[in-house]
Amino acid sequence: MIDYDLYKIKDIFARMFVIGIQNKINLYSFSSALERSEFVNCIEKDTYSELFNQPLEDIFYSITENKVEKDESYGIYNDAYWAGKCYFDLHTTLNKTFAYLFLKLPIDKMLDLYPVYHEMDFSSLVEYFKQIEEETTILKTLCEEKKVTLTEVSKKTGININTLRKYYRSDVSLYKAEFQNIAKIVEYFDTTFLLFIN
Repeated sequence: MIDYDLYKIKDIFARMFVIGIQNKINLYSFSSALERSEFVNCIEKDTYSELFNQPLEDIFYSITENKVEKDESYGIYNDAYWAGKCYFDLHTTLNKTFAYLFLKLPIDKMLDLYPVYHEMDFSSLVEYFKQIEEETTILKTLCEEKKVTLTEVSKKTGININTLRKYYRSDVSLYKAEFQNIAKIVEYFDTTFLLFIN
């Protein structure tokens, strides 16, 4: 990150959330678009480009394909800004992809934490996130979001039910899965391979 200030990048990232909320973007669609965007790809690979020097309206459009007439996010430090800032800090602190962070702690739930955590030390949020990681697995969360059973996943993907049960109980088992099984899970749940990077 030779020519880019980390604080500036974090501010831009957080303001994307403010713009999204101001323009009533569906939070699930927003997080899905964000985690697959070139914007996030550059952040995760630490390869910053001229993209970050563009007006925020243009960056937002490149992520969501939603046109915003005027950027009104500057100087707004509300729950949306706090959520974006916290996701960025969780990413840099825990070295987790945004796809993983959004799955384990969806934006609507992050926003709900604002009254409790915004005045606390960031380490409290890190501990809370680690607790969430221990309580649920990637496959369990994907199944809950899609409202499907492991039996249904097995039938649709062709992955053995006992293998899926192992993945369901442990992210460690899932990280060790054969690539073809990961590919089937990615396709079935319409998610990203970035979710499975440990």
